[in-house]
Amino acid sequence: MAQRLVDRFEQRKLTRAKLIDAALKLFSTSGYEHATVDDISHEAGYSKGAYYFHFSTKEDILLELLRMWTEGRTAIVAGGGAASDGIRETIERFFSYEDAQWHAVLLEFWSQAVRVPEVSKRLSQAYAGWRKDLSEAFARAASEERLHVASPEDAASVVLAAHDGLAVQFAIGSPGGRAMTAGELAASIIAPLESAEPAAERRRIAR
Repeated sequence: MAQRLVDRFEQRKLTRAKLIDAALKLFSTSGYEHATVDDISHEAGYSKGAYYFHFSTKEDILLELLRMWTEGRTAIVAGGGAASDGIRETIERFFSYEDAQWHAVLLEFWSQAVRVPEVSKRLSQAYAGWRKDLSEAFARAASEERLHVASPEDAASVVLAAHDGLAVQFAIGSPGGRAMTAGELAASIIAPLESAEPAAERRRIAR
């Protein structure tokens, strides 16, 4: 009896995971507005009834994808190292995605944030948390004179803007030229902060 319950639980987990994978694929190709519950169910290989066993609405699966994305990015930026190499590595990982489908789905999140208050709320909370964690990492590096940062908050905002811009480039095919890699973009943000002279040193030289 116990084994049957375990098997049933595992089967439900597998069904849910396949539905989520199907939604990720369809939202990245057809877009959230055009993909239907029927489409998602069919792509996953299940009936619509199986979908509604796990999710009440199409919006629910969008929110689940949003949760997965925000929690994944949060795990990357939380507690970033103070060393410049540590921050650069953290930023590179924050910019990187093993599954390229996420780039297009991010566009769907941002688009739906205009229409769906819950999406807007969750995005705002996530970005506020990332900005705080990144600001603290830049501030630690600056306090140890590993990086020369005038405003840790501004540096964090640059990282977030660069992430979003890179995602858009990847999602729409890098029009006008080759998109930078995640590593190249992270290095381009950190390198000037490593080479800049501390303000006190610049004042000493000026005298």
